[in-house]
Amino acid sequence: MNSFALCPLQRGHNPQFGNGMLEQELMGGFARQSIRFVNPVHVCTESVLLDTAAKQQYFWAFWRSHTAKNPRPFMWRLKIDDVTSADYECQFVADSLQEQERSGKLVTVSFAVRCRPSRTNNTFDDTIIEVWESKNPVRLLALLERLVNVEMPEALGDI
Repeated sequence: MNSFALCPLQRGHNPQFGNGMLEQELMGGFARQSIRFVNPVHVCTESVLLDTAAKQQYFWAFWRSHTAKNPRPFMWRLKIDDVTSADYECQFVADSLQEQERSGKLVTVSFAVRCRPSRTNNTFDDTIIEVWESKNPVRLLALLERLVNVEMPEALGDI
């Protein structure tokens, strides 16, 4: 599977998060909710700056290769549903490519991609929630950081 080498711009980042829920609003109170399907996808509008002829050539070759010649998924490093960037399996959304700006040799294009959400560990998510419900998460995380980065290396010594 190919990896898309260009970095997305922050100003063009606009994710719509998929959660797979089916919801039916009721006359009053909370809506009725259930899981509609497994493995929903996020749909993100992204922009890239093509500031050199080489980047423009690469973008158009990649776009044509993954849309016109042989539509298929690719990997792209994005920051969507986590605090750090991660590799997502993506697919270009049909008819979403737009040129946003052209200024001399600089070209900015935007397009939509479907992204398969990263797999998260439910136990890890539950632990994060418990830490925050402890009423003082910053203190607890500082103690954990000291344990891992200071006390544990001192305890292990030259082992």
